[in-house]
Amino acid sequence: ETVGLCNSEPRPFHFEFMEASLHSEGHAAALTITPMAGTVPPNARFPIDVAFSPAEEKQVNFNVVCRVQQKTEPLVLNVKAEGYTTNAAVQCEDSAGKKVTLSPQGLNQVNFGQVQIYEKAVRTIHIVNNGKFTFDFHWVNEQQRNPVIVAPETGSVPVGAHKKCMMTFCPTTRMTLQDCQLALQITNGPTYDLKAQGSGVTPGLHFSFLSYDFGPCFVHHAGMPVRKATLKITNKDSKEVSVNCLFSNVSHLEVQFEPTILPPKASCEVYISFFPRHCVKYIDVLPFEINGLSQTNVEIRGEGTEMAVEVADRRQKIVQLGALLVGSTVRKVVSLVNKSLAPITFNLVCTPSSHLLQDSRVLAISPYQAITLKPRGGKVNAEVTFSPRTRIPQFTEEVMMESEGFSQPLFVLMGSCQGIEVRLDQESIPFGAVVLGSSSTRRMVMRNVGDIGTKFQWRLRQFAPDFSINPSEGYISPGMEVAFNVVFHPTKVSQDIRYEDLECVTEGRKKIALTLTGMCVSTPALKEVLNFNTHVRQKDTKTVSISNRTNQTWELHPVIDGEFWVGLETFLVEPQQNKGYELVYKPLNMTAEGKKHTGTIFFPLPDGTGLLYNLTGTAEPPKAISNITREVPCKTGYTELLTVSNWLKHPQRFRVTIDMVKPDRLDQSTTLKGLDYIDVPGLGKRDYKLNFFAHREGTVTCKVVFREDVTGEYQFYFVTFKATPPGTISTLYLTTPVRQSASHTVTVENPLGMPVTFSTDCKVADVSLPPQFVVPAQSEGSVMFEYLPLKAGETNGRLGLFSSELGHYTYDLVLRALPAGPERALHFKASLGSNQTQTAHLTNFSKQKVEYLCKVDNSDFHVEKTVNAAPGSQGGTEVAIDVTYEPSKLGQSRATLTVSSAVGGEYTFPLVGNCLTPKPQGPYTIRAGSTASIPFKNIFPHTTAFTFTVDNTSFSVKPGETIRAKKTHSIIVGFEGNTGGSKAPKMGKLVVTCPRSAGGEHNVTWTFYLKGVTPS
Repeated sequence: ETVGLCNSEPRPFHFEFMEASLHSEGHAAALTITPMAGTVPPNARFPIDVAFSPAEEKQVNFNVVCRVQQKTEPLVLNVKAEGYTTNAAVQCEDSAGKKVTLSPQGLNQVNFGQVQIYEKAVRTIHIVNNGKFTFDFHWVNEQQRNPVIVAPETGSVPVGAHKKCMMTFCPTTRMTLQDCQLALQITNGPTYDLKAQGSGVTPGLHFSFLSYDFGPCFVHHAGMPVRKATLKITNKDSKEVSVNCLFSNVSHLEVQFEPTILPPKASCEVYISFFPRHCVKYIDVLPFEINGLSQTNVEIRGEGTEMAVEVADRRQKIVQLGALLVGSTVRKVVSLVNKSLAPITFNLVCTPSSHLLQDSRVLAISPYQAITLKPRGGKVNAEVTFSPRTRIPQFTEEVMMESEGFSQPLFVLMGSCQGIEVRLDQESIPFGAVVLGSSSTRRMVMRNVGDIGTKFQWRLRQFAPDFSINPSEGYISPGMEVAFNVVFHPTKVSQDIRYEDLECVTEGRKKIALTLTGMCVSTPALKEVLNFNTHVRQKDTKTVSISNRTNQTWELHPVIDGEFWVGLETFLVEPQQNKGYELVYKPLNMTAEGKKHTGTIFFPLPDGTGLLYNLTGTAEPPKAISNITREVPCKTGYTELLTVSNWLKHPQRFRVTIDMVKPDRLDQSTTLKGLDYIDVPGLGKRDYKLNFFAHREGTVTCKVVFREDVTGEYQFYFVTFKATPPGTISTLYLTTPVRQSASHTVTVENPLGMPVTFSTDCKVADVSLPPQFVVPAQSEGSVMFEYLPLKAGETNGRLGLFSSELGHYTYDLVLRALPAGPERALHFKASLGSNQTQTAHLTNFSKQKVEYLCKVDNSDFHVEKTVNAAPGSQGGTEVAIDVTYEPSKLGQSRATLTVSSAVGGEYTFPLVGNCLTPKPQGPYTIRAGSTASIPFKNIFPHTTAFTFTVDNTSFSVKPGETIRAKKTHSIIVGFEGNTGGSKAPKMGKLVVTCPRSAGGEHNVTWTFYLKGVTPS
């Protein structure tokens, strides 16, 4: 403890403690006092340290005597103390609850045994207080990174209580505790030294691999096989081990594994499926959690690559087999290369669309079996053999590569086999019923669809006596047609007249045969006439009622004479029933005015009689195929596809006319056009492209007619286009610094035959452009607009052009103004105490009167707070600003003048001032016996004390003065005159100085020359 010896007197006193008073009775205990003697200063407190070290458990009392100089009675300090001992017991409890008492003597062993990684092994240390006083404890860990942790590290144990400390060992790697010592220190008591023993072990779990690389694999598509790997995990430990995979399946990697507990010596399998989705390298880590404590990571690698099998020579992408003759053969070799990163096995496949090429003897590709190519350049030669046996039209077939359920084209085969191929438009002609003594004629067409012309000749003897054909022989060129008239003139009544295999001889190998059928009847009475009426190429159906009054079913074979009527070839009528026979009239060409299509239908009945009906049909002009309405924005081209059908077996050419319905004629600003002709193959369809473009809003309705000039047959559409307001044509981007113009030119096309005037509109204040401009007829015109920003930032706007003839043109504007750089710098030079004024010039581009605010960031420069600027002209209006430099310290000063306005923008001027030392002034003339007033200004920004001195005693001046900041003071200097009667002028010098702290880094002096004059 520390006590104070206090002296309240104004003088020092000497003190001394008596040695005999520091012992208790019998000298059983003693105090230690420091210092034993000394001097207490006047009016001070002197600290005295009192220490006690007990030798036994007991209470003691001391009366310490201190003698003080010149004090009659000594000072007595009573000290009471009690000695005690710390009685502590320490025990260690293991995981089984067994306790071992620890000794403060020697080294106590704490054994954790074998502990799995990340598993916690705990030993409990019990600290018991058996003494009379509470004591504190503290654990000391001798290793900086000790894997054994004790908590709590410090604490107090009350009397009769005990405290638990948890000693934990949690290894993170395989390890063995070495030199792991800890110490438990009891305050004012014993110290217990402990040594921890144990080791961190890993479970005896074996993985068949810790890293697996699938290598390059083809990007997975549906149907392709999945790349798989199997990881085997074996428990080689002597106890059960729980295993769980923490990996979540992703799109390219799936892991099939359920958490499991492996008995000793048991195994489990993990199925890993890899299907890359992209051409990238994949690295995934499969974390396996073992016993919920530690992890083992298995790295899975792989790479996605595309199938890149292609022809080695790009010129062989198309293999020309040529135009061969029947019986010849050609072989082509195509080199294939694998540019993939992975090996590939594939088959070459070609599936021709023509049945003539599906014969492997005609078109063959080898090798036939599966081909395997090495990665990065593996090659194979494919051979294509073409041996045509008959005429084959020009063909184009793709050769595909098929691999793992995926196919892609490799190269294209093109070729043909030229030969003679003659076809009839019909191989059988039914004439129907013909009355004995009359004849019926049918028209038949022969076409040469081959590549070579040929002679033809019909064997006329085969036609006699009931049929004849004209012409019977001739020559037919490639692509040409020959029309034949086949006449049926029966010579006797017969229910079935049939001539089969009537042969036409040509130079080709293919046989041309014709079958003719008909029947010859006596003249029957006409029952009635069936009249049909419909639009051309539309259907009209009539029903003929047949009555069977017999007890047997009739199977009738109606004979139809008329090319535009069709019905069932076989018709059943049940006994005692009436049944309707549907006859369809579908004309392929229109009937001329006053004329009709004619025909007959004859029903031969089983009783030898028959029913004959005359047929008449009227084919009216066609209806519109469709009424089409489209909305199209102005200034946007649009193409409407109109489907044109060919109802005949041979190609037709249609002439296209566009007839205006509304308005009567097209405006010049609107375009509606397409090709003049369209060719459509037999029984096929083609799309006709009708192009529409409108410059301004409106509605256009037209009739598009497709007419065959030879027959006069036609089909048509009604098409309506509604031109809607246009959107934005484009977005224009301009970037420029503030007060620097940027321009852009917009080009507009005038398709009309007259000049067009455009008016302009833009709401952005910083954009200027002419109010209107003219574009000459059928040419391009342009308008240039200028962007001159006054303030930095980004502005969005819209530029509009309008013409009553061509409508609106709208452009979006994205305008970006960059901050302007500084204006030209102003340089000043003035001595301390003087000033200099210069003029800063700026150009005001604002179109209105503007008030600019002026600011300077240095007090040595002065400027008016505001300045007014007149509205800017086309090139801007110049504004002048006076700047005054009045320095307050020597050296160089820099500042920035900022001139700003919310309308006119911001201008910055760098200011550079150079302050020189003050120049001498004078001389100031002073008459003898009088004074002179010399003005002096305190140029400093604070109140300063100045000293005035003169170097000639004939002059007098006040020694000094304190002058407020920026104020002018008059220094009064007096001249006494000459002594000794001399009238000569006397020269002197007034020097004004200030403290160095006021003048900055330099000593500053001002010199004023004085001239004293004594009048004569």
